[in-house]
This record gives sequence, C-alpha cells and structure tokens, in this order.
Amino acid sequence: MSRLKNILLLTLATLLLTTSTVAAEAPFITYTFDKDGDPIYTQTAYQPIGTIDGFDIQVTTPDGEVEEEPLFQPEDIFIDKDDMVYAADTGNSRIVIFDSFGNFVRTVGEDVLSKPTGVHVDEEGFIYVADYQKKKVYKFNNDGSIAFEYEKPEATIFGKKSPFNPTKVIIDKQKNVYIVSKGSMQGLIQLGPEGEFLGYYGGNQTDFDLVHQLQKMLYTDKQYRKLMKKLPPSATNVAVNEEGLIYTATAGLENQAIKKLNVAGENLLQDISTSFAISDITVDGENNIYAVDSSNGYIFEYDPDGNLLFVFGGLNSGNQRLGLFKSPSGIAVSNDGRLFILDKKQSNIQILKPTEFTNLIHTAISLSSDGKYLESEDYWNEVLKRNSMFSLAHNGIGKAAFKKGNYEKALEEFKLAGNNKSLSEAYWELRRIWLMDNLSWVLSGIVLFFISLFILKKLYRKFGLGAQIVRGWQAFKGIQIVTELFHTFRMLRHPVDGYYELKKNQRASVFSATLLLMILFVVHLFTILETNVLFSNVDSKNVNIMTELYKIYIPLFAWVICNYLISTINDGIGTFKSVYVGTVYALSPYLIFSIPLTIMSKGLTNMEFVIYDFSKKAIILWSGFLLFMMVKEIHGYEIGQTMKNMALSAAGMVMLGIISFILFGLSNQVIDFVYSIFQEVKLRVQ
Repeated sequence: MSRLKNILLLTLATLLLTTSTVAAEAPFITYTFDKDGDPIYTQTAYQPIGTIDGFDIQVTTPDGEVEEEPLFQPEDIFIDKDDMVYAADTGNSRIVIFDSFGNFVRTVGEDVLSKPTGVHVDEEGFIYVADYQKKKVYKFNNDGSIAFEYEKPEATIFGKKSPFNPTKVIIDKQKNVYIVSKGSMQGLIQLGPEGEFLGYYGGNQTDFDLVHQLQKMLYTDKQYRKLMKKLPPSATNVAVNEEGLIYTATAGLENQAIKKLNVAGENLLQDISTSFAISDITVDGENNIYAVDSSNGYIFEYDPDGNLLFVFGGLNSGNQRLGLFKSPSGIAVSNDGRLFILDKKQSNIQILKPTEFTNLIHTAISLSSDGKYLESEDYWNEVLKRNSMFSLAHNGIGKAAFKKGNYEKALEEFKLAGNNKSLSEAYWELRRIWLMDNLSWVLSGIVLFFISLFILKKLYRKFGLGAQIVRGWQAFKGIQIVTELFHTFRMLRHPVDGYYELKKNQRASVFSATLLLMILFVVHLFTILETNVLFSNVDSKNVNIMTELYKIYIPLFAWVICNYLISTINDGIGTFKSVYVGTVYALSPYLIFSIPLTIMSKGLTNMEFVIYDFSKKAIILWSGFLLFMMVKEIHGYEIGQTMKNMALSAAGMVMLGIISFILFGLSNQVIDFVYSIFQEVKLRVQ
C-alpha cells in the first residue's frame, strides 16, 4: 500500500513538473462571451492534472495506533508566495499545509481550532485563521504557536448587537485584518494589527427605499430583523492582490457580485457577468481574477479589468471524473498559474494546469496591462489564428494599431471587440485628421454656397433668371397632397394655428396622415439602423421588422382609440378622424429631425454625447408638446381638462393592454378546446 502511494505521489510530481504533458482529457467544455453577450466555445483553457486528498496524513490515536486522517469537508484554501498550500480542514478542526507538489508537510492549530473556515498567510509567514465556532480569528506563528487572537471589538461604534461570526480573513500591506463575518450587512470588519476596530469596509449598497426606511422607524427589533433578511447579503469571500487592493465575492447578488475595491471601498470594476453562487475568489500575480461557483461547479476567469476570459468546469454527477466538482468551496492559484480547487463534499483539492492557449492569452494580457501594446500584438494575432471570435484579442490588436497611428484598423478592431470607449477615441483621431486635411475646403465651400445663393436671388429679381424653376417649385407646392404633407413644417412653427387649420380648414387628410404614418416607420428603421454605434444599444443584425412595426403602431393606435373614447365622455368635440390626423401630425418633429440627427451622430464621438442626447430629448419633448396642443385644440379643452384627458388616455392604454392580453390568452384556450372537440369527433366517426 505504501509503495502504491509512493508511485502515485511520484506520478503526481512528474505531472506537475512537466508543463507540456496533459494528465487527463478535460471532461468539460470551455466557453466565453462575444461582444453581444452570446456564449461561444473556445479552446480548452485548463487541463486537470491531479488531486490532493491528504491520505498521506497520519495521526497517532490515544491507543497508540497510526491512522490516516485525510481532508474532511475543507472550506478554504490559500497559496503563499513560496507556493505552499494551506487548506482550512474544517471537518478535522485544523489547518493542513502541503508543498506545491501536494506532499503533506504539517498541520497547524489542531488543539486550538474548532471550526476553521478561512485561512490566509502574510508575507512574513504568519498564519491567520477565521474560526466560525469560536468566533475568533487566530494568528499563528510559522511554528504553529499562537501569536495573537482577534475577538469581537468592544468599541461602541462596532455596536453591541452587531454580529462577529468570522468565516474568512485576509491581511493588507499595513497588517490590517479584514474579516468576513456572517450576518454583517455593513461590509468587511476592518481591524488594526492589535485588534482595534477601524470600521466597516466595502459593504454591498442598496438603493434608497422609502418604504424600508419607514419600516425601520416603525418596526420592533424582531420585525426589523426579519426585514434585514431582505437586505443584500454580506460578502461570501475575500481576496487581496500584491498591490493591496481587496476583492470581494458575494453569493446571491444579481449585480456587482464581484468587486475590486479601492482605499475608499468603491468598486473599480464594472458589473461583470458571473453566477449567483460564487463561493470564493482569488487573484494571480498579473491581477487576473478567478472565481468558483459552488452550485454548478463552474470556474470563471477574468482579466484585470473584469472582462470574462473563460468559463469551464461542471458538476460531478457521480462519474468521478477529474475536473468536475461536487461543491467547490475554495480556489487558489500558484505562481506558475496552476489552479487549486478545493471541493468540500469530495474533501479534496483538484489541480488544473493552464493550456498553451491560456498561457498565450495571459502573456498578451500582461503586456497590454503594462502598456506594451506593440509587444503584445504578435500574441494576440496568434490567439486570433486559433480563435477568431475572441473579442479580447481584437481589442488588443486595436490598441496596438492605435499606438502605431493606424486609426482605421484600430476602429475596425474596436468595433469587432465592442469596445465603444476606444472606438470613440479612434474615431476622434480619424475625424481630427480629416478636418486638418479638409476643413479649409469645407469652409470655402460654405462661403461660396451663400455667395452664389445671394447672387442668384439678385439675378432672379433683376433679370428673372431661373423663373421657370421657381414657378415649377410653386406649382409642386400647390399640389394638394404635397401641401398637406408640408403642413408638418407649419405645425413646428405655429402649433396653435396649425391645429386650428387642421380642424377648420381641412389642411390635412386621412390619406396624408396615413402616408406620414408609413414615412414614420421608414424614419424609425433608418434611425435604429444608422445611428452611430456609440449612441445606440441596438444590434442592427438582430432587428426584426415585425417587432418594430408592433413597437410603432400598436401604442399609436391604442392612444388614438383611448383618447377618442375618453374625450366622448369628457365633453370633447374632436372626431375620431381629427384625433387620428392630429396625433400623426404631432409627430412632425420626429419625422423632420430624426434623419438629420441620425446622420449628425455619425460625426460625433463620446465627448459630444451631450449634443446628441439633448437633440434627441428636444425632439421627444417637442412632439409631446404638440400632442398636448392637439388634445387642447381638437377637443376644445382648457389646460386642466387637457391634462386630465391625457392622463385618462394613458390609463386607458394600460387597461386596453391588459384586456388584450387576457383575450389573447382566452382565445388560445378556445381554439384548443374547439380543436380537441374536432379531434374527438373525427376519431369517433372513423
């Protein structure tokens, strides 16, 4: 038996030392997400190469017998700067230390600890252990003796009723202790080196909720404790990088489940895609982030900016394959990039080695993070040769092209990567170059245009030059349908007169309104397809014509119907026809200005976003104002009656939507019922 164990250990050591040999085929698929958030398969990122289960740990029983005592329900893992592996062996109430090859070295805290759930080792070799059952954090010397004990702070600001249930612990550069305490909603408990309470750090924030604030004032303590259960949970785990920045992971949060905190406790990462059951988080020497999902057995890897690189792993459903997990509770990474995944239910540590593809990406990210974009270009190109869908590679090549001044290539690469911020910078440079080359010509052309226009007017008035063209234009404007369509411009300048003329002089017809309604859809399609990608969140490839038809026409006709019905019971004098025509003409600002605004967006960058945003809101407000004037003038209302009518019309639209939904559901059931009867009759006849 002993010989067999030695052979297994030797095999494991050989596998760990041999970087090019794969010990086992990965039993999982690896994928990432493209710029649109869709999952795409990619090359295998990590290969499982072995396990550590602690079967070489031997203890002497009180009877003097030597027995094996492997890991049992471990809950946390840490790897120090010398690649020594520390496991919080919770079920055996101890800390177990292995070397980087998985060989057992020694244990710590066997006679002290009760339920160790978190372990961390500082640069001087002190071992910090969070003991949940004893409600303490122990600081051990390297020889295993106790150096200090951190207990519940007695400071008034900590609060007598505040819980102190340590589950995880880390140390920063200043030797301050950060403790994850179960039930602590305020954040991590921050203690000084001598145990003094410094405050809470990096708590999960909630939006202001007036109802909750009133409940807090009026409820009893018992009721309020129930309320607290609805608040965001405390952090699940914590990590610190070599620079002293702290990372937290929180299970159960929909947003910001993974955070990278600055000194002020503010999150430096955007909301990143992850799971609801993150149990641990760690950071490697290049600040790449790794997280593990305890429910589904997935491993997530992110670059230093929080961009998702890989998702892999999975649940062990009984086939006992290396690389699958039952309940991974901890993750750590060695200096050579191997991942050590602690599994609580399987009571072991699985080791995964990065593949050549992953090492290539790590090298490229490291160079890019140091600003060495040109040096990283070859690595990113190699990544794209193997996976052309890898968005991060397009981003890296785009930065290299930008550095070289090749802004057109940078623009294309940033588009493929979906990096709108860098895309804007590349576009800014291209626009600057174009303006430097052509601005003088453009200004000269504008001046010549106005001079020419002035001269032509003079010539027309004095000699009648171009009189035929002017007469033709006047005749064209005199065509009835053209006059009705041009009434949209009249609505912009004089809305009161415009609606009066619609009502009294019949300056518009149902035909012209219907024609404008068709133009409205064309304008809408042009807007969503051609707006600068910097200002649009619509993917033109996923635009569905029928969906866009519903978006435009269903609300519009619902408004016309409801407004007419409401007006009939509120002394409104407008007819259905006048409401229909007036509503369509109220959209004149959208019909006239949307296409110019869309074209203008092509020449703007993120820095001029305020211009686009202001113009867009102005169009909406202008249309809303014309709609208000339509109701007032068409129905002959005062201002108060107009507001009441519009509010009731909006409420009527909601009711109409609910009734339509119910009728649609019932109609399906009726159709199913009739079809069932038909099938029954058909069978009986046969």
